[in-house]
Amino acid sequence: MMKLGPLGCDDSSGKTWEEMGGSDRISHILVSFDDKNLKSIQFGYVKNGALVMSKKHGSSDSDSTGIVRLNQDEYVTGLSGSLGYYGGITNFLFHTNRGKHGPSANDDTYAPCPKIEIDPSILDRREFGGFFGSYSSSSITSIGNYVNPIPCSHGVTKHEKL
Repeated sequence: MMKLGPLGCDDSSGKTWEEMGGSDRISHILVSFDDKNLKSIQFGYVKNGALVMSKKHGSSDSDSTGIVRLNQDEYVTGLSGSLGYYGGITNFLFHTNRGKHGPSANDDTYAPCPKIEIDPSILDRREFGGFFGSYSSSSITSIGNYVNPIPCSHGVTKHEKL
């Protein structure tokens, strides 16, 4: 398993979290935010045909909540966002095999840093391993994802000069 990212500041003074659903499929991602930062994140998994919610990671104080609902054939392939003035993440999007999902904390006024994209080129649901990150008392301060590379179904050809 490889750890990619994080997007944001991996602040050692904050609390860390990780979500690794194993064979359970992520079906919902709940994100709370205000006009400045991503405040909290929570995941819904399909386990034995039922929706099971993860622990909520981050602050319980927010202005808005968005729900990303993934279709049965949809899976996460990456993330993008910017580091905001207040140490949180702004302009945050989830990337899937069907597009990009947001919005959350989309005010460019609070994003002094350029947008960062974590794109591990996931081509198969089995490659996505989960999420990790950190949060402070007021916002999510970092988020990244785990990737579990799977072997190619075709052989690798080595070319040598003779």
